[in-house]
Amino acid sequence: MKKTLLLIVVLIHIGVYSASAQFTVDVDFRIRSEYRDGARIMLDSSKQAAFVSSQRTRLITTYKKDKLELRFGIQNARIWGQDKERANVGNVNLSEGWLKYQLSPYFSVQAGRQHMVLDDGRIFGKRNWNDIAVSHDLAVLHFNKDSWSVKTGAAYNNESNNFQEAPYTVNYYKYLAFAWAHKKVSDNLQLSFLTSVDANEDEDDFKKIYPRYTSGFYAKVGSGGSKFDMQASAYYQYGKNPVGLKQRAYMFSIIPKYKISSTLTGVLGVNFISGNDELDTDNNENNAFNKLFGDGHRYYGYMDYFLNIESNTKGAGMRELFASVFIKTGEKSTLEISIHNFALAGNLLATNEQNSMVAIDKSLGNEIDLQYTQKISKDLSFRASYSTMLAQPSMEALKGGDHQRYQQWAAIMLMAKPTLFTSKEPTVPNK
Repeated sequence: MKKTLLLIVVLIHIGVYSASAQFTVDVDFRIRSEYRDGARIMLDSSKQAAFVSSQRTRLITTYKKDKLELRFGIQNARIWGQDKERANVGNVNLSEGWLKYQLSPYFSVQAGRQHMVLDDGRIFGKRNWNDIAVSHDLAVLHFNKDSWSVKTGAAYNNESNNFQEAPYTVNYYKYLAFAWAHKKVSDNLQLSFLTSVDANEDEDDFKKIYPRYTSGFYAKVGSGGSKFDMQASAYYQYGKNPVGLKQRAYMFSIIPKYKISSTLTGVLGVNFISGNDELDTDNNENNAFNKLFGDGHRYYGYMDYFLNIESNTKGAGMRELFASVFIKTGEKSTLEISIHNFALAGNLLATNEQNSMVAIDKSLGNEIDLQYTQKISKDLSFRASYSTMLAQPSMEALKGGDHQRYQQWAAIMLMAKPTLFTSKEPTVPNK
């Protein structure tokens, strides 16, 4: 911790005394309290709700000079009360730590720990609802010219400072590579193509590597001033899954949005994530799509039953239909009302009352989400959320509990993102 603070002091001095450099220090701070009475898992009458408060504190420094850019971000994420009284518990990690250098007017290279967010975050997202979020140790080559943006990058992970080949037991990929190309066709149309490979070691033989490929596209129709816009994406997954099964899976999403008036916007959408069919006993493939590092909370219901769709549906996949209205209740406030209808994509077997294995009903239930957001000032905002899941009996096969018990979740969150310090580029006098 002392070394971290010393480095921050050094960076601040660099920013203050480097006359030709830009230097900023930002804070990303939030506190969230949640009433969990059926979030993530379903409860039954024997279980009581939990009330949990969490906090994330980030300090982010950015340094720019000529062709060089550096970013260093540290964070502390904690549950209130988790540390022993008066204990000095180390809980600081690196959320970002990268260097970017402009090689030419169009090319730049970025290396280090970084967040990777592409398009709508379906495959590569920040997962910012999670207090830790997602970071990658990557080297990325950027190309930007006119209406084109292209990124290609790779990562190769080790568990320790090895001097010979050794197993990688961290629950993450062994290596990752991707290529992404984005084209702004017009003010009302943007298209992207993504292909990636994430490879995982065999648990019993680390010399066996199973590469899994994900390829697809993203399209955005409309602009900020349009009454109608739409986002759509589709991806196909192939290769081998992390346990070595042949992977053949897909997902697609279509989300149209219409601005009804200056204060009312309506949204409809469908998300489909393929899954396995346990009635097909001859199938030796894995047909369950894995969304890799994609966002979950903002797409699949605020009660987070489907943060990791492949595991949360036991490989059966998911079909989601949803409708939302966003009501502008004030100059700086918005109310969201959403309803989600969830169902399995494939057939899932479970034991019935006669102790026989049968396919459960695919219908899982309906979730209702309410969320109010208020921007208090330039740097401070507030959010209040309430959700309930009206579950079907099939949900018990996935989440346990009692579907007849009322399941609900509520949260309040305070977010502050001030800039503590910023240096200004010096004005170059006219000669």
